[in-house]
Amino acid sequence: MKRQAVFSCLTCTPNGDAGFCTACSLACHDGHEVVELWTRRHFRCDCGNSKYGQSMCKLQADKETVNSENVYNQNFKGVYCTCHRVHPDPEGEALGEMLQCCICEDWFHELHLGLPPTLQFPRDEEGEPTFDELICKSCVPQCPFLFKYPNFVVAPSAVPDASADHVEIVEQANGSGIENGKREVPEENGILQVDSALQELSNETKEDSVIKQENQSTKNELVANEDAVYGHPCGMKNEGPTAIIQPGQPLFLLRSWRTQLCRCPTCLRMYSERAVDFLLDSDDTLQAYEASAKRKRDETRAQIDGADLLKGLGHVQQIELLHGFNDMTSQLKTFLAPFGESGRTVTSADIHDFFATLNQKKRRHN
Repeated sequence: MKRQAVFSCLTCTPNGDAGFCTACSLACHDGHEVVELWTRRHFRCDCGNSKYGQSMCKLQADKETVNSENVYNQNFKGVYCTCHRVHPDPEGEALGEMLQCCICEDWFHELHLGLPPTLQFPRDEEGEPTFDELICKSCVPQCPFLFKYPNFVVAPSAVPDASADHVEIVEQANGSGIENGKREVPEENGILQVDSALQELSNETKEDSVIKQENQSTKNELVANEDAVYGHPCGMKNEGPTAIIQPGQPLFLLRSWRTQLCRCPTCLRMYSERAVDFLLDSDDTLQAYEASAKRKRDETRAQIDGADLLKGLGHVQQIELLHGFNDMTSQLKTFLAPFGESGRTVTSADIHDFFATLNQKKRRHN
């Protein structure tokens, strides 16, 4: 299955090397210590296979001994993030929201994403995320081709009331110029040496500029190496600006970024060799999974509503309703058959004629 909800049972497999579907979580592991893992891609239910010893699956007895293509991580043991905490964890509430990486599918606390203290994940004025998917800092090196897509990446937001270059005029102490993380402006003969402080800031700005140039050079080298290895004769060569990707930091990506990835033969081979070709599958996204789940819920709700309606009728009314439905279905098939044979398009006028004829037959019958 391309994507489904997956669970792990710490009662049956405390080592975290197995997972199972929603149906098995209810039928086979009720009352156990079950961990909900949200959704996983390309995962087959392990319940009842060799990892569960003598325990048989109550829903399907004849299963593969091992699902060799399943991927497991620390989440199957009930721990998450680089801090390896359990979830939910009352003591971890101060660590911020938990976000899932779209590559490794692990979950990370906001404060453990690798952002500096002055930055947070992109938010709007109401605190809602302005990005759609996250790639954690450990998985970013697996996707160097994203340097070529500057329009995909959403820059982190500044933490309110935080400043990367905080300057404060205080008294000189120990001649260090720095105390408690704040820059001091030196004082000589009772006169604040502002020019000296500004010069130091100017030097720091130049140093930052050099560092940024070095980072940009590194990015260009990565892109060039990627082109050299895969021989990129595609439209995504290193032309124009590259995405702002800081080493050791995650990537925040806009909605529908996957649909804009290059699909030339060279890039397709590169995605496959980097084991990220699932990014091209429209059914892999969480949005596709949620849309599919909604359709199933709506279909189930419609079936339940129809069943409730039928139960509310008397025996004779139930028979008449079912007979009428079957009769209409039969006549509709007969009506549509000539269109299928001739290839003629069914118009709204044809549908109106069909129901008009059906009503006339009903009146004659009554």
